[in-house]
Amino acid sequence: MFRTKRNTLARRLWKARVVKREHEASGETETFSSSPTPSYCCCCCCSSKHTNSCSQQQQQQCYSAEMVRSYLLKRLKESQLEMLLAAVESRGADLSACVLLPRDQPPLLDPRLLCCQLWRWPDLRQDAELKRLPVCRSSKDTVYICCNPYHWSRLCKPESPPPPYCRSARDRLKPEDRAPSEGQCPGSLTTNGEGEAGERGWCKLAYWELASRVGRLFSVELPAVNVFTSLPHGDGLCLAALTEDDPPHESVRRTRAKIGLGVTLSQEEDGVWAYNRSDSPIFVNSPTLVDPDSRPPPVCRVLPGHCLNIFDADKAACARHWDFATTGPVDPNSVRISFAKGWGSKYSRQEITACPCWLEVLLAPCR
Repeated sequence: MFRTKRNTLARRLWKARVVKREHEASGETETFSSSPTPSYCCCCCCSSKHTNSCSQQQQQQCYSAEMVRSYLLKRLKESQLEMLLAAVESRGADLSACVLLPRDQPPLLDPRLLCCQLWRWPDLRQDAELKRLPVCRSSKDTVYICCNPYHWSRLCKPESPPPPYCRSARDRLKPEDRAPSEGQCPGSLTTNGEGEAGERGWCKLAYWELASRVGRLFSVELPAVNVFTSLPHGDGLCLAALTEDDPPHESVRRTRAKIGLGVTLSQEEDGVWAYNRSDSPIFVNSPTLVDPDSRPPPVCRVLPGHCLNIFDADKAACARHWDFATTGPVDPNSVRISFAKGWGSKYSRQEITACPCWLEVLLAPCR
């Protein structure tokens, strides 16, 4: 039998789905199967098959893989299948266009939720956990909803910080993982006089490798900017263009390779958001991520595919009196983001200048 192009696209998409990890309690693996039976459960409290412990409400949230396959893939046009496949197989490198389906669907069959469960987060429970990326252009569409899973990011949840790190263990750090000036104040980490008053843009970006600034300040005027390793990952700040020479430190080379699609920074109504599009976590230090009575502000981890509101101007106005205990900017309008490596009292790297690759986000109106 000859296989149509549509069937081929649907098969490739179905094979590319993400398989849910094993449940810790039951030890059984939960997957989406092409078989119409059994039904698979979306609830966390039970094993992969229905049990007596499932409440009626939880069982109503369960659906068979055949129903998902039939309902979702058959509703997409061939061109939509192509766009969806490009996004899924490239893991977001090819953002493609919006894949639109009608909004007026029952909650159980929300196409946006189903797509994000199938191709990104099998443990996703509700659409309230999702936030649209700036690249998605269908936010004002009242009839259709975008189902491209890489047009969505998952909101960060509060997490327990790692246990305190033994400071004496710093002596066991590899030499290449040390900052050249670790333990000494490297001077101002902000503008050093760059950026005169009257310049346009809502922020400027400074890229650092360990304690060394790389390249000039990058002014951001558009509402959102991508920061990534190399082309063709999009437009924005391409770190490869700033770092033509090979880095002298092995830790910098290793970390550069992990940045990939990097991070998207977006100025929105409720503040500045960071969307982690890389395959490694990012670590954020901002004066608005903690209660004003706590200092210095903690370092927050943002997992791959997740997003976080990293700066609130109203909260920042209350933080001007803070006395930062760590090496770095005392500017309440400055945010620091490290790729792949954390720092602070909870990590082996005590200072931001010990991180191989990091950004300083200098926000207006302080420039």
